Amino acid sequence: MQAQQPKPFKSGWLEVGQGHELYVAQYGNPKGISLLYLHGGPGAGCCIEDLSLFDLSVYRVILLDQRGAGRSRPRGELQGNSLMLLLGDIERVRCWLDIPQWMLAGGSFGATLALLYSACYPNRVVSQVLWGLFIPNKEGIKWLYGDSGAARLFADDYAQFQITAVRANSLAELFTHYRNGIDNPCHEVRQHFAQKWNRWEMALAYPSYGHELLNAHSSQSLASIELYYVANDYFGAFEKLSQKLPLIQSQTYVLQGELDWVCPFNVVNSFFKGRASQLIKVTEIKGAYHALADVKMAKAVINAIREMAKQ
Repeated sequence: MQAQQPKPFKSGWLEVGQGHELYVAQYGNPKGISLLYLHGGPGAGCCIEDLSLFDLSVYRVILLDQRGAGRSRPRGELQGNSLMLLLGDIERVRCWLDIPQWMLAGGSFGATLALLYSACYPNRVVSQVLWGLFIPNKEGIKWLYGDSGAARLFADDYAQFQITAVRANSLAELFTHYRNGIDNPCHEVRQHFAQKWNRWEMALAYPSYGHELLNAHSSQSLASIELYYVANDYFGAFEKLSQKLPLIQSQTYVLQGELDWVCPFNVVNSFFKGRASQLIKVTEIKGAYHALADVKMAKAVINAIREMAKQ
């Protein structure tokens, strides 16, 4: 018998300007520890399955679909969608819900966003658990999409990724080709390019299982928003991270899989070297991949979130 899915005790849309409305849903204990969950992508949206990470008798979990993602409206919208606006949205949600301070949890780009928010609003974050952290610098982008990084480990998958792009000679050319495909007037063409984009990333996130994680309903907006952010160098996210990291005042746990091919552990460790304070603890999870579909990573995250509640 299938377990009944949790129901939100409150949900709705928050207008944040530029024509965007954010979908916000609250689950668990209304009087519990307030925790904001930040999804990855950017553009992935929240999934009800993500709630399995939390003890809903202890936490008041806020699921926020970022601009253009999930149930937020308009879906897949790129206008009025940027890093600083996403960070501002998080603070708007906190004020809207009248939460003085909260905990954060997030993976991949959601972890990047959480780290930046906790640096920009250090008095608002009590503690946070982050996993599969993506470092949005030039090296990280080249590793992920270029032909000399993850492509060497996943040659067949990358060949399929490049076939769509007609063997682009540069990342800029690759991104332009994908943008033309994802914006094509023909639905089938748009879907084809979106699937190619997502399949490459999922091949790295959880090898041999990634294709089954794709959601056809959300794949096009996810690919479009991801492409938009990477083509714009994540709107200076790396520079902001580098400058503001010392401002973080919350206990921060970063869990990175030993087999995380989206953003390898050595890239994350190198970023924090000489930058991180004693408040930031980076842990390599042996045998774990990038995606939460991986049992080892999911178990490590659940345990860390449980310990965070005790503290």
